Amino acid sequence: MKRFNTIFKTLALTAFAAALLVSCEPEPDNVAKAVLGDVSVMNFTAKSPKAQTVKVVSDGEWHTTAPEWITVDPSTGSGTTMVTVTASENVDAQGMLEPRKDTLIISGNSLASRLMIFVNQEGDAYRNAQHLTLDKVAALADGKSFILDEATVVAITSAGFVVNSGTTNVYVKSDASVAIGDAVSVKGIKGNVNNLPAITQADDVTVKSSGTYAYPEAIKLNEVIAGYTASAMEYVTVSGVVNGKNLVVTVDEVEYSIQQIDAPDALSIAGLNANKVDITGYTAGVIGAKQFAIITTAIKDNGPAVVPRPEKLLYAKWRFTSTTMTSYQDFFGGTLGKLDKAEGFGGLYVPSNVEGNGKIEYYQIDKTDLDNNNKASRIIGSTGHPYVTGAWPGDFWQFSATDNYEYPAGTQLHIKYMTRVSATGHKFWMLEYFDGAEWKPAEEYPTQTTTDTGESVQYNFIEPTSNTVVECNWALAAPCREPKFRMRCVANWQANGSGALTAPNGGTCRISDNGDEGEDAGPVFEVVSAPEGGGGGGIPAGTIVFEEDFEWLAPYATAASAPDDVTSNSVGSSPNIFTTEALKPILTDLQTKGFGYIWGGKGLEWSTAEPDSGNGRTLYLQKNYLKFGKSDYNSGIILPALSSLTASANVELTFDWCWCMTGGSKPDIMTLTAEVVGGVATELTSAQPTAEDQTKLEWQHASVTITGATAETRIVLRPTNSDPYVQNTRGQNRWYLDNIKIVVK
Repeated sequence: MKRFNTIFKTLALTAFAAALLVSCEPEPDNVAKAVLGDVSVMNFTAKSPKAQTVKVVSDGEWHTTAPEWITVDPSTGSGTTMVTVTASENVDAQGMLEPRKDTLIISGNSLASRLMIFVNQEGDAYRNAQHLTLDKVAALADGKSFILDEATVVAITSAGFVVNSGTTNVYVKSDASVAIGDAVSVKGIKGNVNNLPAITQADDVTVKSSGTYAYPEAIKLNEVIAGYTASAMEYVTVSGVVNGKNLVVTVDEVEYSIQQIDAPDALSIAGLNANKVDITGYTAGVIGAKQFAIITTAIKDNGPAVVPRPEKLLYAKWRFTSTTMTSYQDFFGGTLGKLDKAEGFGGLYVPSNVEGNGKIEYYQIDKTDLDNNNKASRIIGSTGHPYVTGAWPGDFWQFSATDNYEYPAGTQLHIKYMTRVSATGHKFWMLEYFDGAEWKPAEEYPTQTTTDTGESVQYNFIEPTSNTVVECNWALAAPCREPKFRMRCVANWQANGSGALTAPNGGTCRISDNGDEGEDAGPVFEVVSAPEGGGGGGIPAGTIVFEEDFEWLAPYATAASAPDDVTSNSVGSSPNIFTTEALKPILTDLQTKGFGYIWGGKGLEWSTAEPDSGNGRTLYLQKNYLKFGKSDYNSGIILPALSSLTASANVELTFDWCWCMTGGSKPDIMTLTAEVVGGVATELTSAQPTAEDQTKLEWQHASVTITGATAETRIVLRPTNSDPYVQNTRGQNRWYLDNIKIVVK
């Protein structure tokens, strides 16, 4: 749940101060302290709506607050009264008007218990709907109706589809039968999915014509995910390892999680656990820290992420001659060269001619505004050598290879290759290896410093103008699936000593060998030896195995006018989910999500309760979070089993909580316990002020480490003492809960 902003906090404090002033006025003795009723929802027809009744039971006088289209008779009363509720017609000469929704409140006063009745009246949602293009639909406020004349279906899910209008993509929740390439019209209601525009109600979907759809070039999400905001629905492709229901993407040692939305069985990654998988589709917003949603159009299963130890350790070899030139030129640029100014590897590499995926790539900095003469080219020469022109400091050659086996720490690697530059090529370079965790200078080539270039530059290799052999050995310090070695340009200084270049030129830098008749000295990149125990496995640190922010409670909270006690620092009247008929679907949703509920009365042991139980069960709705307990009754929650854990792991549970207070100043001084079912329990204290004149509601962030968690592990959050009189003289252990997350440590 989003926390305070300055304006809202100021308004909340102002409202709280006003409430305090009002509370100073004496209340009449006969004002109701509790109001109950036998109806919580009333639905009326648009034409000739029939009156409905509610039995109101109170311990004093009550009054009503109703929308203007609702009439209540009587509007005040006391004790037990049959109240008649009537709705005015919702029609005019042209037919039904737009639907109406509101709340009828019967209460004694604003601070006492109150009866809320949700009143709804049918209507024509499209009475005033405009014909809009898809981009205009996306810009509508949530809840607005519209008529979309035409858009193209580009993806299909189990619960809807995605439409496109050239520049805009929008998800449509619908059970209509459509196909990729169909042109459709839609009557719908604008909403959102993960804060992205969506059509959350589609009442009329018509297929106008059928056709095909040519997808645009997909954004490579692995390359941009570190700064990706998912602020629009975009067509992407992403690669990772399946962990339960998520695709885990690891970039620069940081793990990100991709979660599918309504994926059809044929496109679901369920059942591919621990496999490396590529997903292509449309991003569908942010669902958590480093966690994105995707609507899938295609998946590719690349097999197990945990790979058995190969019979032959990793080995890649290249041979560059005029006769092998054609084996490489289509990959790297050909004899005429490939002009490329964009930052990165350019999607070009020289493949090895042995089993496994060995690559020689060239990375360059962005030369869009640097290379006015178009010298940044990648070429396979007439001798078969890969070479580049237009080199610049920051560029590097990179050798890599993988057989998908995760080589463990201690693995010994070796590389040997030949290289040279032309006279006007760059002189100073740095040879570096990747040890599984970071890049380090090659140990066979001592790091030196030169000031020849006019500045202090560190290097460990001087590129000659004739072939020279580079040979290095190193060991992995951490597990690695793709060992790498690179030669990085560090200074803009020509090999012939004539000075610095002002712009990229035609000087060459190549990976070479002795030519057609010479010794076979093509590059070799290999694992020399590797300890046992590699192959991968386990779950990456930071992998989210459970997360719940309760934002899905928003429609219920809005309809029920649920308070936000913690933000406003004021305890309002919260509807009890167990006893409010209109809120009981929340209990079903919690059960479906795997949550359990526990409760205990004064002097009673804890007992589990099914979501439809009553008899003292207390679970209150706040504005997108939950409140537990009341006087003499404790309650707590059991989190769902950690079913996405594929192996035993240490996890960290974090959540926000705070205790309640009475009368604006008396705190429910209590502790909370996080308890693994059948295992360890951790008592959590709060830093909230305890003095009655200083008490305020404020979120406390809790963190608990759980060792050896499995897919069956369940965690209970509850007040520490089951008998509220043991530690709390007021007999109250009331508390709030939000933002639960469990991640692998």
